[in-house]
Amino acid sequence: MFNFLSMADNYDSRKVGRFELGSVLVDTCYVSDGEKDYETAVCHPEYNDGDWVVVEEYDTKAEAEKGHEKWVKEMTSKKLPEFLKDCQNAAVS
Repeated sequence: MFNFLSMADNYDSRKVGRFELGSVLVDTCYVSDGEKDYETAVCHPEYNDGDWVVVEEYDTKAEAEKGHEKWVKEMTSKKLPEFLKDCQNAAVS
C-alpha cells in the first residue's frame, strides 16, 4: 500500500525523460505506486492551475519513451489540447 515511499530520493534512477521550457514541464518516470509501471505527467499554466496532471501511463519503458516524446510535442505545439484528463495512475491517491 505504501510502495510510493520507495520512490523517495531516487528520481534520477527512475527518470525516463524530463522536458522543461519556462513554466512547461513534461516528466516521465517509473513509479512504484501505479497500476502501470511508468507514467507521464505535465505541468502547464493553462491546465489545472499550473499543477501536475498525470496524462498517460505505460506498461514498459519503451512505451514510456514514446509517450514522453508525444507529450513534449503536444505541450509545445502552437495548438494546445483543449483539455487534459488526469489518468489517476496511482493506487493510493
